[in-house]
Amino acid sequence: MSPSDSLKNISPSPIMQMATGFWVSKTLMTAVKLGVFTKISAYQKNNNGKSMTLREFQNIIRIEESRPAEAFTTALVSLGLLKVIKNNNWEKAFANSEVSSTFLDKSNSTYIGDVISMFDERLYKRWDKLSEALKTNKPIGDDPRGGDIESIFDKAKSNQEVEQIQKFTHAMDGISIGPAMALAKIVDFSNHKKMMDIGGGSGVYAIQVVSNSPNNMSAVVLDSTPVCQVADGYIKQYNLQDKVQTMTFDFFKDKLPNDCDVAFLSHIIHIFDKDKKHHFVEKNT
Repeated sequence: MSPSDSLKNISPSPIMQMATGFWVSKTLMTAVKLGVFTKISAYQKNNNGKSMTLREFQNIIRIEESRPAEAFTTALVSLGLLKVIKNNNWEKAFANSEVSSTFLDKSNSTYIGDVISMFDERLYKRWDKLSEALKTNKPIGDDPRGGDIESIFDKAKSNQEVEQIQKFTHAMDGISIGPAMALAKIVDFSNHKKMMDIGGGSGVYAIQVVSNSPNNMSAVVLDSTPVCQVADGYIKQYNLQDKVQTMTFDFFKDKLPNDCDVAFLSHIIHIFDKDKKHHFVEKNT
């Protein structure tokens, strides 16, 4: 069999799609960073639903030249994040697609752009060091200054560091809402009265469990002060202040509450090293 015969039924396309996947992710991340979908939505609300021309897009997003603006909008259209609409002058204009309008417009409660920003700011560059992590069997630090997420949470003092933690917490809410809804439906909590969500972040799991509990269940979210402030906001949105509370908690100094019959851990233990994991579990069992 000649080499040409072996190539008749296979294509390098899947490999090329894998190799260029960052083209898609970085385009999305950049659009979120620039606030494209939120700005388009605001523009349309202020202009009776009028779609945005390329020139208007260029000005509002503050792109200096028309060529990159056209290339960027073309990419976003091809990804299904913008749609093209001809205006009254038969000029090409742009509007958010249904998916970007729902999930990437910051004015909507369904906004998940914070998690996209987290992927961009915290994870994108770390994946560039995958070979190093594989060879050394050591984690790549989250923080570009050399720290990791644990140290950022422990040492947050400045307003900027607190803001970083709270942005991270909002991002994790976007990741967790689906699993939290599934947990509340799949797991039977009918024989339980109170849940402690250890390192509960935005309180998304506690909120979903309590919201779907048939037996007037309550919960407490245990986390750092900046995180609890974020959780309090979500709890208020769901009007669950009487059933879900927050408590500032130090994982290695404070004792867990003794009035709960369910303990929940999610997206938290993995950030500690092996010794700290063992210490936490042994201290509380």
